Amino acid sequence: MRFLKVILSIAIICSAYVGDYVVFRSKYSSSHTFRSLADCSVHATLGFLSSAIFFSHEHSLNIEICVLNVLICTFVSLFIDIDHAFVARSIYLKDMTNLKQRGIFHCTTFWLLITILLLLYSYFQKKINIYLLSFMLILAYSSHHLRDGNRRGLWLYPFGSSPPIDKHLYIFLLTVLPHAFAYLYHTFKGGFVKNFVVYSIV
Repeated sequence: MRFLKVILSIAIICSAYVGDYVVFRSKYSSSHTFRSLADCSVHATLGFLSSAIFFSHEHSLNIEICVLNVLICTFVSLFIDIDHAFVARSIYLKDMTNLKQRGIFHCTTFWLLITILLLLYSYFQKKINIYLLSFMLILAYSSHHLRDGNRRGLWLYPFGSSPPIDKHLYIFLLTVLPHAFAYLYHTFKGGFVKNFVVYSIV
């Protein structure tokens, strides 16, 4: 498992570097369609790898639960960009890629509030599936926001946006946070029922 953690960590570093190059500096970057598809692919890849790293620390879950949650994390990492259409009020890529403001799903405060409420609910109701889902959401939005934050900073309403995140810090956080979140998950899950009998989102 240690070897797998190393491989996945290297994969997330390479995906971030190569993905940013392909999206912003390749000869196809001038195409709105290419940039949008490539950017979404990178976000989905980072979400997938982040959740895979998380589950490389987890040995008590069956494979079906792991796969389902990896898919959830990957989908949410990709889905966040849907708010481009809401802000642009258009489904055309040219409109969605030339926005002067960010949508609600790109607000880090919004996701912090959602995941804190879910974690509290899971704790008081002893819903370990919601507890796990909360960490999938955290992994999804943190990987997405950190990558975007490298260019635009984090949007921390009502305080505004932070300065752009340094490239090396962004890569470091992308790599380290899935391991850190896995540690936190294990540290605080002791109060929950440990056996997943029936998987349920609610």
